Amino acid sequence: MSPETTTTPATGPAAGTTVAPPEPPSAKGRATRAAFEDAARALIAERGFLRTTVHDIAAAAGKSTAAFYRYFDNKEQLLAALADGFSHEVLLHSPDAPDGGAEFFETAARAYWDAYKEHLGVLVGVFQLAMVDEEFAERWRASRLVGVRIIERTVRQAQDRGHAAGLDPALAASAIGAMFEHFCFVWLAQGGDGPGTGITDDEAVATLAALWRRSLYGEEPSP
Repeated sequence: MSPETTTTPATGPAAGTTVAPPEPPSAKGRATRAAFEDAARALIAERGFLRTTVHDIAAAAGKSTAAFYRYFDNKEQLLAALADGFSHEVLLHSPDAPDGGAEFFETAARAYWDAYKEHLGVLVGVFQLAMVDEEFAERWRASRLVGVRIIERTVRQAQDRGHAAGLDPALAASAIGAMFEHFCFVWLAQGGDGPGTGITDDEAVATLAALWRRSLYGEEPSP
């Protein structure tokens, strides 16, 4: 079966984007769909999306393959539904508005790191498909823009306060966002820079937050 696609106006999702299925109307249906999602999330994290089959997901969920296809057209559509959870987590746990203080940058960096870690297998799967499938390339761009838009607000605020002069806010945000993405990928998906390397969550968050803030406001003054 092919992914469900839709053509929408420019203000909605991009044409051709894989559309996640609607929420089932009954409590039993929602529980069944959640079982498939939980099973897929665990399997993808363990073995990767490309090595995970619909049969694997159905078996892990304790359901039949036929039941799977009542909720999803294919495993790609299920992956698309799971990918939406990453953006939701970043927005849910990020501060509402930047204030220029160190606490904002650390809280926002932790929201991104924790969400990336939670959805690691799914994000790697989306990234892999984005290399060969334009639908998932568009989904990947939409997902990363959630973080980029948060960063862009901090660039504009810094400029309003007389810092970060000469930077294009959108391009600067894209660059800082790319740092976040690849840093998380290297340390969470690839195991760091080589044998014997390691990093704690707190070290990762502190590093990302400091580089983000200092790129806009400069070095912290010495005590």
